[in-house]
Amino acid sequence: MRVLFTMHAAAAHLFLAVPIAWAMKAAGHEVVVAVQPDIVDDVTRTGLTAVPVGEPSNIAEKLASIPADQQIFGSGYDIAEERPEVLTYEYVRDCTAAFASHLALDLITDESMYDDMVAFCREWRPDLVVWDSITFPGPVAARACGAAQVRSTFGRDHWGRMRSLFLRMRAERPEARDEDPVAGWVTAKLAKYDCAFDEDVILGQATVDSMPVWTRFPVEHDYLPVRYVPYNGPAVVPDWLRTAPERPRVCFTLGVSGRDMWGGNGSIGAADLFEAVADLDVEVVATLNADQLDPDLKVPDNVRIVDYVPLNSLLPSCAAIVHHGGTGTFGTSMAHGVPQLVVPARLYDEGGMARQVAEQGAGLVIQSEDLSTRTLRENLRRLLDEPSFRENAARIRRVAEATPTPHDLVNDLEELVARHRAETGAPAAPAAPAAPVTAG
Repeated sequence: MRVLFTMHAAAAHLFLAVPIAWAMKAAGHEVVVAVQPDIVDDVTRTGLTAVPVGEPSNIAEKLASIPADQQIFGSGYDIAEERPEVLTYEYVRDCTAAFASHLALDLITDESMYDDMVAFCREWRPDLVVWDSITFPGPVAARACGAAQVRSTFGRDHWGRMRSLFLRMRAERPEARDEDPVAGWVTAKLAKYDCAFDEDVILGQATVDSMPVWTRFPVEHDYLPVRYVPYNGPAVVPDWLRTAPERPRVCFTLGVSGRDMWGGNGSIGAADLFEAVADLDVEVVATLNADQLDPDLKVPDNVRIVDYVPLNSLLPSCAAIVHHGGTGTFGTSMAHGVPQLVVPARLYDEGGMARQVAEQGAGLVIQSEDLSTRTLRENLRRLLDEPSFRENAARIRRVAEATPTPHDLVNDLEELVARHRAETGAPAAPAAPAAPVTAG
């Protein structure tokens, strides 16, 4: 069958999809990845086929030029809000409405991406569209061409949680039965292509969830669990990484998104970290580029600066990692059983994920307002000295390893497409042209 993957112009979101896309391709399916031009080269470097759709996103430049109060981060609403006293009906309704607007979703994927996605899908006729959970050109195009479609998560499913919460709260308020700003937003998108609203467009016919089971919300929805498989992009293992470290090795990273989308800024300053570790008997590998380093900053003798090294290759040699709380960094750390010290960024759900890691006993959290040289040093020493963190990190690794692999997921997706065809009468996509046969 034909399978289309799509995500907005963020390499970190692409990297989450690559193992699943390759599993589909290895199973014999025809796979393409439809993305904005910004990350077409990132797609082709994975060995997958890219389809450029829409105008360049230029999201980093947009975010840098738009005042904070005109972005979702300055709106007063947080899709990851979990405090019961804050989650009134009005807050949940207006929070999801703010997310489904020019403040967020329409900022990262504009109308040009919708138009090109629909045109391509109507021509190519995929059997299945797998869409990153904040990239709505995916389900709209699937609806327009009759394909089955599933979401894929990039963290805990707050969008699903908030949608479920909104519908439950609205059902308790007869006077609000006609209120649904998200459905209105999606309906307008669909109407442009002569398609009617369907609730599946908001949450997908199912959701591929690469987060561990202990992070999942109790949402009534069809989740397809899949093991997080680290993918860090093209990489070469450096010579120094081929031998075991002589003292505990600590990784420091701000992730791919912190570098690509947020101007090199992160939740932890290099100066704070360097001062905290300068007198510790550790080797620190800091994955920082020139934009993330003050040229006048003195680097301690026990710190190695590398512009890039694949976390999947680095972390097996590490006793701990210090990071910002991003999904890819969290998942790779979990996959290798490395204790985590998280100073959460404030972009999506970094704070919530950090709390989850701490509750599992596999790491520690320092809130940004509590960050100092002293707190960094004290918490890092605890992480290295107390065996419970290593033991719990190993435990959650074992739980993750029991989760179905991308190979196992292929069968689930094939069955979903078969059910969709049976229910809708949708025909299979045309087969790819056969290769010419050469007589020997």
